[in-house]
Amino acid sequence: MKFRAGWLMAGAAALVLGTGCQERERSSSQQAGGQASASDQVEQAQERSEGAFDKAREAQEDATEQQKEAASAQAELQKKQQELQEAQAKASQESQQAQQTQQSAQQQTVQAQQEAQQAQTSALEAQRKQADELAQQNQQTQQQAQAQSEQLKQQAQQPVAAAPAPQPAQPAQQPAQAQGAQQQASEQQVVGEVLTASEQELLLSSRGEPQLRLQIGPQTQVMVDGRQASAGDIEEGSQVRASYRTDQASGEPQAVRIEATSQVQPTAPAAPESGESSPGAQPQPQPQPQPQQ
Repeated sequence: MKFRAGWLMAGAAALVLGTGCQERERSSSQQAGGQASASDQVEQAQERSEGAFDKAREAQEDATEQQKEAASAQAELQKKQQELQEAQAKASQESQQAQQTQQSAQQQTVQAQQEAQQAQTSALEAQRKQADELAQQNQQTQQQAQAQSEQLKQQAQQPVAAAPAPQPAQPAQQPAQAQGAQQQASEQQVVGEVLTASEQELLLSSRGEPQLRLQIGPQTQVMVDGRQASAGDIEEGSQVRASYRTDQASGEPQAVRIEATSQVQPTAPAAPESGESSPGAQPQPQPQPQPQQ
């Protein structure tokens, strides 16, 4: 823009000089020819000079305006460059923050994986420990069942106590405490094999001895395999140990407590050598005592 203003100013000066030369030539020709007066020529020359000066002034104004526009464009360019630098710096900062966030996320992922592995290891150890405890409990249960079965075998080999003879009726004036002591003293025990069982009575037999029919009432305590049950839950062929006393009125033996052992005892699976329980193992039946002929 500065070069353009300079060229305009130089053009204006050349126009003034050219106009002056033309005026002088015309003045010389007029003087030579005698066609115009000196005052007219001077006035015309002044008018042309003023026109040239006006054109030069307009050119100077245009050049100034263009310089202003150039300065404004330069300032706008500098502003845009500054904004571009700020945007680049902001983008670089955000890129660094994104990289740091990604690294932190990767570290958290690795830490979470390690914690998950530790939790899984702890869970496996707890399962193994629980399996060991369960195997020990099953083994203890099996040993207790075997001991109870052996005890019942030994009791079955003992002679069956015969039912006592009916006791004579006690006098009405006998105190109640004496009657209770007499009933407690008359309590008997018997061990045998169940022939039939119902809610009202239990039929026992042992080693070919005479059968004993026990009456069952609401006060009779019934246990099957160590659990409280009813007389209807006792299976035929089960080994029974019963306590009874003879009823004074009817003379029938009334069962006080019945402990029955099922013919087939559920056993826990044997623990493997590794200490872990084997799922799906089937219980093996306990051997039952064979009745002697």
